[in-house]
Amino acid sequence: MRFYLDMVGCRLNQAEIDALAIDLVNRGAEIVSDPQLADTIIINTCCVTAKASADSRKMIRHYQNHSPAKVVSTGCWVSVAQSEADEISDLTYLNDQKELIPEILLKKSPEIISELVHKPKLGHRNRTRGFVKIQDGCNNACSFCLTTIARGPSTSSKPEDILERVKQLERMDIKEIVLTGVQLGSWGKDLEPKRRLSSLLEYLLTHSQIPRIRLSSIEPWDIDQDLVNVLNHPRIMPNLHIPLQSGSDSILRKMHRPVNQERFRQVLAMIREISPQTAITTDVISGFPGETDELFEGSCNFIRSCNFNGGHVFSFSPMPGTLANEMEERVHSAVIKARTNHLLVYFAEQEKSYKQQKLGQIERVLFESRKISPQGTFYRGFTEDYQRVICYSQETLLNQIRNVGLTSLNEDGDLLGVLLPQNPTEFALTEGVNKVELRGYGFEK
Repeated sequence: MRFYLDMVGCRLNQAEIDALAIDLVNRGAEIVSDPQLADTIIINTCCVTAKASADSRKMIRHYQNHSPAKVVSTGCWVSVAQSEADEISDLTYLNDQKELIPEILLKKSPEIISELVHKPKLGHRNRTRGFVKIQDGCNNACSFCLTTIARGPSTSSKPEDILERVKQLERMDIKEIVLTGVQLGSWGKDLEPKRRLSSLLEYLLTHSQIPRIRLSSIEPWDIDQDLVNVLNHPRIMPNLHIPLQSGSDSILRKMHRPVNQERFRQVLAMIREISPQTAITTDVISGFPGETDELFEGSCNFIRSCNFNGGHVFSFSPMPGTLANEMEERVHSAVIKARTNHLLVYFAEQEKSYKQQKLGQIERVLFESRKISPQGTFYRGFTEDYQRVICYSQETLLNQIRNVGLTSLNEDGDLLGVLLPQNPTEFALTEGVNKVELRGYGFEK
């Protein structure tokens, strides 16, 4: 049977899709890159925002309308919006038995799949980076979030199962893994005996040879000294995404987030003391109910004091089923839009400033894609602190980690660089000249 896989949402959804692809291939199925060639299309949906829910519905209908394949859906949206999913004709959704999807589908023909009873809750893709799901669910209940409803409390994968997945990716010549989860830092707390995320990282560093290990988003209250100490290891990539959501203690309490300004500052200081090279980004929600002009201004002041290297901004949108949906003191949509734009401009400036500081430096870049342009062949990749780099080269660079001298920023905000010898001893960028020099070598941009 031939399958086409797609998803909406976060890195966790990507990890689930990647694992599903490998499981299907191991069972003899074929993963195709064209939905027109598939017998079955599997979609992993998301409901983290109103837009994600809308995108999930749109994707399902798109494939139903444009492909002859049977569409099977899983994920958060079909868990929390069952009535809406039921309204989509000829849609099968599975969630409680998500891990059994390959077994269920490969035992059934496309015709029999259509007769499956709806469950109320339920391959290798030519990448250089693999996503590894280490836990699911969340023990917190933020008032704006449906995750606890959609995925339940935190459950951790066993260390040996995680290691096997990592080794599987190693055998596929994957150079970087991203550990993902809904509440990543809660990993191990439900195991017997209890474990910490830091111990998992040490375990993977000892028993695998994967060159790069990266963490996806992690909550501030899950970061402790042991974790920070491990993060300084050269194979752990120096970038962290730590959601703040608001810089106002008052709004954080309304959000039911167990953190405040003081604790967040302590976390940042702890990271920067041990690993000052770590790039730190965040998430912020603008226009949460009760966010007055004064509270927003105070939130912005705190955000500026954190000196983030970038960030994502989400306009508050009420989600049915959440506590925030019932809150009064709603902020007018025009005000929310203005606040969102203000924060977007700030984070864009922070990101640009951070990248400009990197010009003239040598970075290790994992090249992930290639494109042909009128100027020649160029490769795109990511530095250890997850900055995108474009490098022109006549060499084949795909899935290679190479030294790159960073020379400038393009109009899209990407770093431009030149390929350097594997063991460069010096790199100098001459301002105002379209050339970089490396101990006698001349490299044109």
